[in-house]
Amino acid sequence: MKKLLSILGVGVAALVLPMSVEAARITGNCEKDTNCPDDVCQSVCTIKIVENTSTIQNFEGDLVFTPADGGQIVSVTAGDDFTNLSGNDAHINFVAANGTGVTASSFTLATVVLNVDKDVTGCLLQLTNPSIGAEIDIEIEVETDVDTGAALPITILACGIGAGAVIYVVTKKNKKLYKI
Repeated sequence: MKKLLSILGVGVAALVLPMSVEAARITGNCEKDTNCPDDVCQSVCTIKIVENTSTIQNFEGDLVFTPADGGQIVSVTAGDDFTNLSGNDAHINFVAANGTGVTASSFTLATVVLNVDKDVTGCLLQLTNPSIGAEIDIEIEVETDVDTGAALPITILACGIGAGAVIYVVTKKNKKLYKI
């Protein structure tokens, strides 16, 4: 009975473990610039491979921008380890630049530049049908680097302390003890 349970346990583990292990995971982020000449903003998206445990010879997939009428793909640049065979097309086709494949556990796969209409919100760049990993949706976030003047109170405080020190040194009386 013990032997049967052991064989059954090993069989279940052999079926479950390969289903949960993935060779690599794809991540990405996009930021939409708020400086928009001619009502068109640029968005720069970085697509990365993380948790890679294999050798990647090539990569294929499709980029889909949503909403379709809200912008367009301007350029697709392969990461340092790859050569772009597809140009600036929505279908990406990369091959390892060194010919032997990429074995790094984490690296930049591609940088995608988009032109996005100024008033469009809720934009997504989707990577569909990837040759490795799973499909991803990358939300295009608006850059929020706003100059708020938050350092101004600290500057005023420092100037006040400096001015107080100068006034103290200048107005300090020369105190000497005289023996009478």
